[in-house]
Amino acid sequence: MGPHVQISEMTAVIPLAPFPPLHWWILALDGAVLDINAPFQKQTHRNRIKIAGPQGEQRITFATQSSPIESVSPLLSAHQKPQHSWRSIQTAYGNSPFFEHFAEDLNALWLGHLPREHEDAKPLSDWCWASIEWVAETCNWPLPSQASCAPAFQDSELDLREKRRLSGHGWTFHRYPQLFESKFGFIPGCSVLDAFFVLGPHELSRCLKELVSLDKS
Repeated sequence: MGPHVQISEMTAVIPLAPFPPLHWWILALDGAVLDINAPFQKQTHRNRIKIAGPQGEQRITFATQSSPIESVSPLLSAHQKPQHSWRSIQTAYGNSPFFEHFAEDLNALWLGHLPREHEDAKPLSDWCWASIEWVAETCNWPLPSQASCAPAFQDSELDLREKRRLSGHGWTFHRYPQLFESKFGFIPGCSVLDAFFVLGPHELSRCLKELVSLDKS
């Protein structure tokens, strides 16, 4: 993982999440630190991704179970077949301009980091980090640095460890083309995969800061 750094009171802080949304990446590329020990919150983007699919807004949840060791992050449940969540991605983005080019690599990532039937459960944190590494490498983005110790919670839109802020509260998501936009309108706050499959890594890198902005108070 990335280097450890000390943080100041106003440093942006981001938690681990699978294929995080665009505003997470905006902060990551602007020097936010990654709190890998942030307490896990259920029913958040910490174990799910939001996509714009053929039925409209959809959330793919990666089922978890408690770890027997209290200090360890939740475990991904081996009862949920990774093919199910991958099939949702295929259904939503199979006709997008860049899906076919990256599908093989992503499918291997899915099958390699999500537990299959009869396998031991795997840490959610490993899956989140694997997805972050894949996006960063594919888009040629630097990985965020880890906090040297868990920072105190900040009452700021720059601290995405809070449920609403990780889901996009306090941010404006500007339009880019979505596959089913003519049917459902633009769906904001999706996983980075949504823009990635439509725009491709180079165009996404070029225009990322045009796609998300922090609301003015």
